[in-house]
Amino acid sequence: MAENSTDSLQAPPRKRIPFVTKLLVLLLIVMLVFFFLQWYLITELFDFAAGLMKTQLIQQAPDGVDAEAIRATFNRVEQTMRTMPLSYLRGQVRLRKVKIAIDYASKANEDGVWSAEEINTLLKMTDAAVGFKGKEQ
Repeated sequence: MAENSTDSLQAPPRKRIPFVTKLLVLLLIVMLVFFFLQWYLITELFDFAAGLMKTQLIQQAPDGVDAEAIRATFNRVEQTMRTMPLSYLRGQVRLRKVKIAIDYASKANEDGVWSAEEINTLLKMTDAAVGFKGKEQ
């Protein structure tokens, strides 16, 4: 059988990417966009909550509570939140301890008044939740 000379000059046929592959790549990109959007919103929410809590504690702090200790604790919380999710993956942030601190804060403030002991305990719990091991407050 004789080979046609024009067949040898033509480029090899292009391989087409299947429709399903294109769809999966598009869905992966959309999921990544949603992941980063969700990550941003969660960190902003935590920053907002930490700022509110810091302001409330400073305003309501009785004698025996150092306002600078409150600021320092919540600055550490905000700094740790900026490095999320890496701080969580490194084991610096313990979500179980965060939940325990939140539960304690809500129970301690049921009467609407913070005592010096409650605030100091909450600050210790918050520091422990974000992995800070400093001097006793």
